[in-house]
Formats: sequence, C-alpha cells, structure tokens
Amino acid sequence: MSTQYSTEMKKGRCFCCNTLLQYPENIKCFNCEICDTINDLKPISISQEKKFAISYNELNESFRVIGGDDPDAIDYEELRKTYDNIKIMPESIETDYLNDLIEVLKRPGRPFQANSDIRFLLILFEYPFLFRNKTRGEIFRNHEVLKRLFGLISCLTKNLHIYVIDKFTQFSEENFRKKIELVNHFISYRLMKFEGILYPKDWPIKAASKIMSLLYTANYLRKPNLPISEFYNMGVDSIDINKDYNIWQQNKYFSFCQYPYLISLGQKIKILKLESEQHVNSILQGNMTRNEQPINPFFIIQIRRDHLIQDSLDQIQLALKNKIDMKSSLKVRFIGEDGVDAGGLRKEWLFLLVKELFKPEYGMFDFDEDSNLCWFSPTSFENDDQYKLLGIIIGLAIYNGIILDIRLPLACYKRLLNYHCNLEDFREIHPQKAKSFDDILSYEGDDMEDHFCINFVVFYSEFGKTVQVPLIENGEDVLINKSNRKEYINHYLYWFFIESIQKKFEAFKEGFNSLCSGNLLSLCRPEEIQKMILGEEKIDIDRLRGITKYRFCTPDTQVVKWFWEVVGNYDEKMKKKLMIFVTGSDRICPTGIEDMKFTISYDENISEADKLPQTHTCFNEILLYNYKTKEILKEKLEKGILLSGGFGIK
Repeated sequence: MSTQYSTEMKKGRCFCCNTLLQYPENIKCFNCEICDTINDLKPISISQEKKFAISYNELNESFRVIGGDDPDAIDYEELRKTYDNIKIMPESIETDYLNDLIEVLKRPGRPFQANSDIRFLLILFEYPFLFRNKTRGEIFRNHEVLKRLFGLISCLTKNLHIYVIDKFTQFSEENFRKKIELVNHFISYRLMKFEGILYPKDWPIKAASKIMSLLYTANYLRKPNLPISEFYNMGVDSIDINKDYNIWQQNKYFSFCQYPYLISLGQKIKILKLESEQHVNSILQGNMTRNEQPINPFFIIQIRRDHLIQDSLDQIQLALKNKIDMKSSLKVRFIGEDGVDAGGLRKEWLFLLVKELFKPEYGMFDFDEDSNLCWFSPTSFENDDQYKLLGIIIGLAIYNGIILDIRLPLACYKRLLNYHCNLEDFREIHPQKAKSFDDILSYEGDDMEDHFCINFVVFYSEFGKTVQVPLIENGEDVLINKSNRKEYINHYLYWFFIESIQKKFEAFKEGFNSLCSGNLLSLCRPEEIQKMILGEEKIDIDRLRGITKYRFCTPDTQVVKWFWEVVGNYDEKMKKKLMIFVTGSDRICPTGIEDMKFTISYDENISEADKLPQTHTCFNEILLYNYKTKEILKEKLEKGILLSGGFGIK
C-alpha cells in the first residue's frame, strides 16, 4: 500500500454485492474482491470517467421527461424507440454496447443517494435484449449485466427502494410480468447452470431475490395485482426445501424461505410435513430422554354418527386437556362400524363435521346467495367452542392434506394471518351491499344527506328483531355527507370484520392456531392457506385421465375406454359428484391435478349387470366390473355416484 494512505481502516459495504469490506480511511475508492466492483466513495467527475461509447453521466441524463411533476421521470416511449433502433444495427455494435454497459455497472462512479442517481439503473432494466440468449457470448454478457444490475438495485437505500417500487407500480401489466419473468429466469438459470454453488452464500441469487421482493411489494400496491403463483420459481422447486427451511430457522445465511413468494405451494406443503415430523420427533425424543412410555404416533378420534358434533367436541377438548398432540397423523373410527382408517374415514369425519357446522339451523354463519359465501354471524348464540372446533378442523385438514368445501371468503384467512380487510374483501362476501357503498362514494349531488338519509348506525336482524348499533358515539344523530362518507364506510367495515364477531373469531383463531401457529404461517399468503383447504375447483377430465394409474387393466381395456367416454360427457355438477364418489372430495389437491392419485381397478370375472362400481376413498380408487355394454356401465356408474352419499358404497 502506498505511504500516502492512512493506516487507519474503515468498514463499508460494496455497492453491488453488499459484502462488508475494510479499506484505508482516506482513500477515494476501493475495489471489491468478491464482485470486482470499483466503489467510488465520492462522485467522480465526467473527465475522470473511462471513455467508452456509454458513460454513467450520459446514460443517467438521457430520456428525461420535459415539464413533468417528477424531474427524474423517464420517457419510456423515447427509450423504447432507441432500443428499437439498436435492434436494426449490426450485431457487433450491440456487442460493444453490452460490453460498455458492463463497464458502467462495474464502476458507476458514485454512491447512490438521490432519485436522480439511479435513473440509469431503471433505463437498463428496460433493455429488451436481456431475454435473448442465442449464443454463449450473449448468455454470458446478459448474465453479467443482470448480475450487476440486480446487485446495484438490491443494495440501494430504503428510500431509493421505495422510489423503485413506485416506478414498478406504474408499469403496464405486460411489462410488469416481463420483469418478474426476467428475474425468475436469472435465479433458475443460476441455480441450474451453477448447480455446485452454495446458493446461501451466492450474492447474485440473493440480489435477484431482493429485486423480486421489490416487484412483489409493487404487485401488492397495483390494481389489479397478479396472483402469487406468478412469482413462484421453478428452479427453487428443485432445491432441497427441507435443508433451506433449516437454514432459515438458524438465521445465519440467505435462504429462499426469506423470500417465500418464490416458493411454490407444493414446496410449502413439504415444509408443513417437515414441521409436523420435527414436532412429533421432538416429543418422541423427549419421552425417550425421560424414560417415559412411548406416545402413540396417531391422533385417534372415536365418534358416534348420531352424536357427531358433541362427540367431536368432547374428544378434542379431552385431547387439549391431556396435551395430546393433534399434529400427529389423524385416525378416525366410527363406533359400531367395521373398518380401518387408511385415510377415507378421516376425510368423511371432517366432511360431515363441516357440513353440520355450516347448517343454517346452527346459525353460526350468515350465507349470501349472491356470493355463495358464508361469514361469521353476529347473532349466533352458539358456544364459542363450536367456532374453536371449526378452527381445529381446518388445522387438522391442512396437516392431514384433506380438502374441504368450506365456503369462507379470503377475508377469513387474511384475518387469521393478521392482514387488514378492506372494501374489496367485503365486496367478495356481500357484492350488493358493496355496490351501495360505491354509490355513496361516487355521489356528486349536493343533497347527499337528504338523498341517502343514512346515519352512522348499522342495523341487523337478531331472531326476528332489528338490532341497532351506533358506529360512533351518538351515531344515530350523524348523517353521512361528502366529508364523512369514507369515515362511515371505514367504521362499518371495522364493525363487520372485527367488532361484531370479535369473540367468535378469536375462538376460531385459537382453534386454528392450536395446530397452525408455526413458522409455516409466516411463509404463506392468505390465498395459499385458502388453497390448501379448498384445493382446485375446476376438474379437467383429460388431465385426470393423464395421471390415472391402472390395476388389472390398461387404458385400452374396453370398460376403461367406455368409462372415460362416459365421464368425458359429464357436466361440472356430475364431475364433482364423481370426484366425491371416488376421492371423498369434489375438489383437486391444492398443487394441481398432477399431484393427486387416481386409480382404476378392474375385475373381469364379475359381469353381473346389477353390480355397481365400488370405490375406496382412502386410496382414490374406483373398481369397475366387466360390463357388457357402455350403456350398462353408464347406468351403473351414475347410480353408484348418486347413491354413494359422498364416500362410496359402504
């Protein structure tokens, strides 16, 4: 080191890879040994810039919008025209351009402090050729540009990240999707191409994941926003998710669990199973350490059909009292009936419980005919234990991979995960009432008080009587007008989602959290929890046929061919009844039909015309017999479906 520098050392982070580095106190710049970026601690002058065809200052000052509110806004129309012109230039010019971009990104020449400092990053993020990977040279250069672009954006200050997020929210849906696709492609490419890398210590993957977090936040602010599945990364699906989950729990290195929107629902379900196994193993090891009797690895329920609710409540309350682990695999026995539960009986028990608890005579929920959804009733006199039972049922369904047709809206799962509910959530439940709020918000007349005659009071019916609840103090004396209409709607939504059902929902949440309060919840969005419970509603017979396995027959067996011809003509209602008949649920598993099991068995020795197809819902299996004609098969199959009551012929 030259004697002109002080021997006193400072610490600072690289602008690109965020590595913590040491450097002499009075130097003007330092080189990062990890990513080879030159970090200038003070802005360099234009004359100091290395003379390439492109420089930081030239690029950063380009494409300004004249006369706009934002002095740093980018003229994207002019920018795209420029990129279009580059397309028609000789390939050698484009290559030189890319190489110059790499040099600019390797030494941007200043710390980034203001919005005006990072215009060039947003300009480069629009470069259309970053998707094009025809040759090895293109692949290398594009990867190098993206690696450094993502690195610099990921290391910006919080205020600059907020600015970038705001810019992302202004993108068209097509452009926004392309950005998500670009980042995901980079992560997948790096995971697969550099399979030997230890990704928890790989700064480019970490940087790209941070960029995705900015896009994800922008998506939350956009209207309409994209589904979370748009962010799932196929490369992340190939990693050892259990190992990643353990790294996350240790909180020492980067893990994809820190960016859960990159992790598909299927991988999250694997994490759920791991969490359950770890929980049970810790109990088993604790018992062994204390030389106690080994615990039963199953959570066993014994139920009388004619006392379904009470027996279920009693058994679960006993399990809670005795601290029996309900995360263990569920086994159900109906008293007085033969049969070992290989999965079908627990499906049936949960199915029947849900059906019973949502019956109108229980009054636990209000049903809206327009939305076909239920919401917690403010008038129900049912014991809070009933709501707690339902929360436990949902938790048991998630832990045992059972799909339930629970007509609760997304708002329910948002509240379970402590998300805020808004007017759009209310609209999903009560679309007609929400429309009346729209009318209030859009009314332009000066006679609003006389026109609507609505005060700050909510009315609802309680067993034939009208109950009046003031939304604010003396609300019956306050009429809504233009100045307070938003306040009125906010108070109404607070009453609807929280105040009117507080005790009931807290009991429901307590039941749910008794099984599902682990780290998994912090990895999931409300819509993912909802999908774990509801699965997929649309049943595609062609896709079902593609995943079907066969016992004692083949796809070319005549009866099997007839079966697919018959069910291929079913309407949606009959498809659902078929699925209930064979699997115990009218829905597909949450990760898609490709991940479910469906088996057709065949007994060619039985050809009696009166023999109905049999099913084993434990194994998602249907047994067909040697019917002589397609018409006989059609008749017997439909009769079996309609007589099954949901769980096959018992």
